[in-house]
Amino acid sequence: MFRRVAIVNRGEAAMRLIHAVRELNAETGAGVETVALYTDAESAATFVREADHTYALGPAANRPYLDLAVLERALVETGADAAWVGWGFVAEDPAFAELCDKLGVTFIGPSAEAMRTLGDKIGAKQLAERVGVPVAPWSGGPVDDVAAAVAAGGRIGYPLMLKATAGGGGRGIRVVRNEAELIEAFERTSAEAKRAFGSGVVFLERLVTGARHVEVQVVSDGETAWAIGVRDCSVQRRNQKVIEESACPLLEPKQVAELKASAERLAVAVGYRGAATVEFLYQPEERLFAFLEVNTRLQVEHPITEVTTGFDLVRAQLRIAAGEKLTGTPPAESGHAVEARLNAEDPDRDFAPAPGRVVRLELPAGPGVRVDTGFSEGDVIPADFDSMIAKIIAYGPTREIALARLRRALAETTVIIEGGVTNKSFLLDLLDQDAVVRATCDTGWIDRVRADGGLVADRHAGVALAAAAIEAYEEAERTERQRLLSTAHGGRPQVRHEVGQAIDLKLRGNTYRLRVAQVGSRRFRVAVESGNGEQTVDVEVERYDSSVGRLTVNGRGFRVVTGTHGPIHLVEVDGVTHRISRDEGGVVRSPAPALVVATPVAAGAQVDAGAPVVVLESMKMETVLRAPFAATVTEVLVSVGAQVETGAPLLRMEPVGDGAAVEEAGPAAGLEFPPAPQPEMRERAEQALTDLRSTLLGYDVDPADVGNLLDAYSRDRAELGPSGLLAAEIDLLNLFADLSELSRNRPGSTEPTEVRDPSMPGSWVHSPREFFHRYLQSLDTERAGVPQWFTDRLAKVLAHYGVHSFERTEALEEAVFRIFLAQRRAASDVAVVTAILRRWLVEPPPGEDLKYAAGEALEHLVEATQLRFPVVGDLARSVVFRWFAQPLLRRKRAEIYAGVRAHLRYLDANPDAPDRAERIAAMVACPEPLVRLLGQRIARPGGDVGPLLEVMTRRYYREVELDDLRVETVDRFRVVHGRYRLDGRDQRVVATAADFELLTNALAAAEVEAGDDLAVDLYAAWADQPDDQDELAAAVRAVLVQVGWLRRAGRITVSVAGRAGDVHHHQFTFNRAEDGSLVEDTLIRGMHPMVARRLQLQRLAHFDLTRLPSADEDVYLFKCVAKQNPADERLIAMAQVRDLTPLRDSDGRLITLPAAEGALAACLAAIRSHQAERSAKSRLDTNRVLIYCWPPSDLSLDELRGMVHRAAPSTAGAGIREVMFVGQQRNPDTGELKPAALRIAAKPGAGLLIDIIDPPTEPITPLDDYAQRVLRASRRGTTYPYEITGMLAGPHGSFVEYDFDEHGELVPVDRPPGQNTAAMVVGVVTTPTERYPEGVKRVVLLGDPTKALGALSEPECSRVVAAIDLAERMRVPVEWFAVSAGAKISMDSGTENLDWVGRALNRIVRFTQAGGEINVVVAGINVGAQPYWNAEATMLMHTKGVLVMTPDSAMVLTGKQSLDFSGGVSAEDNFGIGGYDRVMGPNGQAQYWARNLPAARDVLMEHYDHTYVMPGERWPRRAATSDPHDRDISSFPHEAPGSDFRTVGDIFSAEANPDRKKPFDIRTVMRAVADQDHPLLERWAGMADAETAVVTDTHLGGYPVCLIGIESRSVPRRGFPPTDGPDTYTAGTLFPQSSKKVARAINAASGNRPVVVLANLSGFDGSPESMRKLQLEYGAEIGRAVVNFSGPIVFCVISRYHGGAFVVFSKALNPNMQVLAVEGSFASVIGGAPAAAVVFPGEVNKRTAADPRVKDLEARVAEASGAERAALSSELADLRASVRAEKLSEVAAEFDAIHSIERAVRVGSVDRIIKAERLRPELIAAVERGLQDRS
Repeated sequence: MFRRVAIVNRGEAAMRLIHAVRELNAETGAGVETVALYTDAESAATFVREADHTYALGPAANRPYLDLAVLERALVETGADAAWVGWGFVAEDPAFAELCDKLGVTFIGPSAEAMRTLGDKIGAKQLAERVGVPVAPWSGGPVDDVAAAVAAGGRIGYPLMLKATAGGGGRGIRVVRNEAELIEAFERTSAEAKRAFGSGVVFLERLVTGARHVEVQVVSDGETAWAIGVRDCSVQRRNQKVIEESACPLLEPKQVAELKASAERLAVAVGYRGAATVEFLYQPEERLFAFLEVNTRLQVEHPITEVTTGFDLVRAQLRIAAGEKLTGTPPAESGHAVEARLNAEDPDRDFAPAPGRVVRLELPAGPGVRVDTGFSEGDVIPADFDSMIAKIIAYGPTREIALARLRRALAETTVIIEGGVTNKSFLLDLLDQDAVVRATCDTGWIDRVRADGGLVADRHAGVALAAAAIEAYEEAERTERQRLLSTAHGGRPQVRHEVGQAIDLKLRGNTYRLRVAQVGSRRFRVAVESGNGEQTVDVEVERYDSSVGRLTVNGRGFRVVTGTHGPIHLVEVDGVTHRISRDEGGVVRSPAPALVVATPVAAGAQVDAGAPVVVLESMKMETVLRAPFAATVTEVLVSVGAQVETGAPLLRMEPVGDGAAVEEAGPAAGLEFPPAPQPEMRERAEQALTDLRSTLLGYDVDPADVGNLLDAYSRDRAELGPSGLLAAEIDLLNLFADLSELSRNRPGSTEPTEVRDPSMPGSWVHSPREFFHRYLQSLDTERAGVPQWFTDRLAKVLAHYGVHSFERTEALEEAVFRIFLAQRRAASDVAVVTAILRRWLVEPPPGEDLKYAAGEALEHLVEATQLRFPVVGDLARSVVFRWFAQPLLRRKRAEIYAGVRAHLRYLDANPDAPDRAERIAAMVACPEPLVRLLGQRIARPGGDVGPLLEVMTRRYYREVELDDLRVETVDRFRVVHGRYRLDGRDQRVVATAADFELLTNALAAAEVEAGDDLAVDLYAAWADQPDDQDELAAAVRAVLVQVGWLRRAGRITVSVAGRAGDVHHHQFTFNRAEDGSLVEDTLIRGMHPMVARRLQLQRLAHFDLTRLPSADEDVYLFKCVAKQNPADERLIAMAQVRDLTPLRDSDGRLITLPAAEGALAACLAAIRSHQAERSAKSRLDTNRVLIYCWPPSDLSLDELRGMVHRAAPSTAGAGIREVMFVGQQRNPDTGELKPAALRIAAKPGAGLLIDIIDPPTEPITPLDDYAQRVLRASRRGTTYPYEITGMLAGPHGSFVEYDFDEHGELVPVDRPPGQNTAAMVVGVVTTPTERYPEGVKRVVLLGDPTKALGALSEPECSRVVAAIDLAERMRVPVEWFAVSAGAKISMDSGTENLDWVGRALNRIVRFTQAGGEINVVVAGINVGAQPYWNAEATMLMHTKGVLVMTPDSAMVLTGKQSLDFSGGVSAEDNFGIGGYDRVMGPNGQAQYWARNLPAARDVLMEHYDHTYVMPGERWPRRAATSDPHDRDISSFPHEAPGSDFRTVGDIFSAEANPDRKKPFDIRTVMRAVADQDHPLLERWAGMADAETAVVTDTHLGGYPVCLIGIESRSVPRRGFPPTDGPDTYTAGTLFPQSSKKVARAINAASGNRPVVVLANLSGFDGSPESMRKLQLEYGAEIGRAVVNFSGPIVFCVISRYHGGAFVVFSKALNPNMQVLAVEGSFASVIGGAPAAAVVFPGEVNKRTAADPRVKDLEARVAEASGAERAALSSELADLRASVRAEKLSEVAAEFDAIHSIERAVRVGSVDRIIKAERLRPELIAAVERGLQDRS
């Protein structure tokens, strides 16, 4: 047996030999080795990896398997002693066999002579004729040229087969049907055969039609030949075998025997050795055989013979070649086997080769299944060779079983080729064909059926298109996700996501347009446009891995395998494969890896549809690409000879004419989908809720469809009721609330303290949306530095998307992407939530199982939406009131009514009861309205209305002196008479009650002498009362005018009880006119005049009132429209409180006033209910609530304020301008009752104002011009300037307005507010303080947003200049509340406005350079010129002023709308462009943040507390302090996370911190040093990358100072730091931004107040990043600031003082600098450790070498040898390293000892060393010395 076999083949053939050799070795122990010969393209192929040895043949393009010289070299260099060729290449080349003989290499196959005789198709035919085998008519030999071919064709007759004598595998064969086809095909067939097989010789033979292909497998040892099997290979496509089987199902045993015998004769006749195949055509109708050829090699389909005979043909080849003989009896055939060739070819493109990388390969197994393949996952199917991937062989005892197993095996086969496709679905389709099942097809059957449009696998084409469209959608979404994250990383998250974007796909040449919408995490809605119109299907995707999954389409599941490469989608649906491409118009792409053979067109050429444009060769087959439409070739992208990959663009074309496409488009696929399910109503409603939830989650529901979806859901919901759906609706509201909380762009009142600005205790800075944007930069909560509360909220939102971890996964990225989309369209999603809330408003409260969940959801929704989506908050509050508060009130009301009815029943039975008066008094005090009860008693026979009539009279007239009250019975009617005094006049009242039909009779019974002093109260019950109020009033009046004495009465009030079940009643008041007629007082329609008096309804005389319905009968809701100004519209809600019993805790503290707060809630609910019906732009914002309190109040002012602050949040978003409680307040000292009103007013820019006043009596005035301007400014989110002047001045201060006089001089003016003509108000504000009782005086500039949004032109700029001139003369600061849209733009002015802006800027620069101070509060959106003014005033190195921003402010050079219009880089809003959160705080251009304008004013006053210098004085005044000057700070607590120190003293302790290298919190030290009774005001608290410097204003010993500290612990960096910079900001180091902060702080304090620096400063960071970010410049600015500083500077070393710190803080820079050092500190040019390592390495090395331990070990090494020496050398290296570390520390310690702080004192670098406990007194003393020296 051989030693080493060279495999002159590849792929599956090579693996067949490798397996055979391994089995042979396993059986015999022969130890045969295999050598794989491979081309460069397959260096990592499976057969190369599996072989024992390998040899590279070179590039495949050189056809090395056919190059005998290359093969010779391979055989020699590999040392092979045998060569196996398999099939193809040189398998039938006698020259190779001869080469092997020459080299002494055994050729495993026949002799060269036998090959030439039998392998040559021509020679074989001639031999067959000699031995009597029937042969079809043929050319009798080769045809040398076209002429010979034409002659032979004419002689034989058409149709013909043109064959290459050396061809095989279906190649080199063409059918020609006439002479023209023969001429065209001759040269191409010859050339193809020459390239493929090395011989271009061809011949002709008659085409036998209707024939089957039958072949006999022969194996022969040269003497004995066995014909061991007969195969049927009739299922062919273009003469290429597709399906083979054994045995032939049509032949009888006798026929089989004859074939076998003839085949054996042929083999013996030539002394054949090895395996061969004798091929015949069989005409079944004629039962005739025609010899075709002998293949002198093993056939591809040999496995089916092996499995039916159990005979290994490859092993037989090896044994015969080794000299063994065939012995025994030939193997017999048993059972049936079928083989299918799985190829990388595309049936939809005429079986064009489709090679590529195998990305997935799953091959079948199981009983009766064999797979022969040469590929594994990751292998590349090269374009240079045949397209076979595998042979799937199935065996069974019968043909039916074998076919069934083959179908199963193919269905279980999964192959995904990158850019390629397989013929799997074609094979499965074939196996289902009746002709194949019944074995009736001939060799041309496939071609005929295909020509007729059959065998096209369009089953599940629609599902495949949907799958491809979803993949294309997901690919686009991934791109968008990455765009979002990449833009977010740069600070500006952006996304372009279009719902329902069209995707054009091509399938078999036909184009389909699909629209995909992702409507859930795994749910899609796909609309397909085709010739049958549009079909929409619901698709759910379940992925098992990246390729395999399950699609559920309209409820039916499909197994789907997908692979996408470039624009190509391979989609297999239930075994049927579809190759789908994205339509790219005129781009022609390569369908497979291929060689460009020809480009018959050039750029600029015009081609017809269907014309050849590129010819490719792949897998030895040519593919002609044709123009899909008539076009002009615009660009040819490849050249002849180029190797291209799948999907590579080849050329571009533009359509011409009508551009009619003729692509090889077959008939359009029938896009059949499973029918859409028809759900029941509940299922439909649940699905609608799911879709609505998807909408809120940011999935692709078109906003236009949301309305239809809501309508459909509402219809089903109305019919179904809440049962079963309420829980899902609650979840929906929680989802919206969670998302709203995450997207809020203003800090909320419930954010925890982590977001507070350290400089403003109690204030909030960052909004949740800003934290979310920060998180988007890295998708890492730790890197983003977001607080825990935000992380918790984000986790809660992510959970809605099924993401429960912050680990960065594709699911997390998708969820974040959807959250961002949801935030973008949250405003449009409001309709979903409001629709549900409106439904809840009319439904009963939920049951106990959902009551708590619903309540929590509603409260959550209120908090999350009140500011951003007030309509949602209003509706949610209304539902809360309706579901939770109102039932409690009604239960309590029912209990109260039950008590009243009990009293009435008792009095009915005991009319003269001794306790009658007490019972009447109890009913009078009843806190609920009683008109309804009176109406019920009127309508009930036998009930006495007298007691209740008395009660009603006493209740209405309780505030007046009512006496002489008596109840009479006249003609069965009860009548009440009484007297009272009103406004000092005696009045009478008479009251009676009756059914409306008896009202005239009752009036006759109640008749008295009438006059102006008579008030008549009538109570009526009327079952059939009209619905219309005006009709009802007219009917009542008609009755009254019939009663003569009434026309003489002063006033008649009729109360008509509502119908049964109606909680409301109607009240009409009629007054006597001058002509004696009765005229209704419509102003108070709906209430009794005495109630109207209580509720001050007379104050609304300037308004037309319309009573609006309210859910609560005790709430009067009016729409008020000003009579003189219909645009002035507002809502007023009024109510009465009859119980002020407080609820207190065990300590007596007030918890709540249930009745009062309940009444307020009812009033607000009524207002909100009406507001919710209005559009967002038409909501009313000057509404009022007035509540009259019957009982007197004993509450203190503080308790009332506490109640107000609890209730105030409930008014948010309702447009409430004023809430007033009117009643009586008891004097706690005297017990005297006094009328009082608690007023809660919302003032723009000032928040809530709470005060107690006398009840107002003057009429409420409609909006005048001033009030309208205030309102207009408020609606723009700004504040009218005159509204804040009082706030600026303070309660005891003053504001004096200035303006130009007729001479152009800025002078004080005395005029009403709002008379300004320019958009800039100028004035002087004086605010007295404890330290400055004469007042802190400032010149103020107030932008007026009502005048063209504060646009700037000459009037405004000239006032700015004049105001600065005034401030300079007065020597006071300028205070500027800036609101401006920039330079004025109009048709009549232009660049001159910019010039005026420049003049003002010039004045700002000169003023600030001269030391003037301008402080700016950005009070709104500042655009263009105004931000430049702000910058010149506060942001430059020389400026002293501060800039304060609020959440409602931004500074932008160009507004968002302009940026968007111009295509510039924008953000989601102006706050994203220039707000504090993202821009102005982090970049340090805003020094402070304030919650609102009052808070901004407080910041400025705190600033003045440290900086204000009274004109004529030198420094800010010293403050009184109770903090001892000599206080020891050592015991001050030090509470910093991760710190070892518990007190400040520990920091300076020699035991706890001997080297002063341990980290500590500098802010703690600064607080310890400063006066404890004065707060630290930190400037630039939000400045990013500047955390290592802390700048504060504070007091030391009462002296205002600028206290600067150098952070002494590392500060983590957010996001991803640059690779050229540090990961954290190290302690004691100044970085560029912190250097800039320090320089600006020193400059700002210069000439104003001392600077004290607490320094643990090792120097400046010198990393490349810092150098790139201007470290040198900003460090130098510190030096310049120190040199120029005017005033005392105290520099105190509290830890270490090294390097560059000396450069910028040296005493040599400024003679006024005092340098102190805390005992134990270090001061040197460089620290000891770096000095030892860098400056003195020689000394360190010298000491290391001199160490005895090192010397001793060196001596031992010198004496040792061999392994011992090596071990000691290693030990020596370790010892040297350890000793060197000791010496480094030793030298460092010596250096530190020499360059000590004491030495710094000796050389004059430091003035004094102080003890830690004396730090505060020494600093104070230094400040005092400096001030004295400079005074």
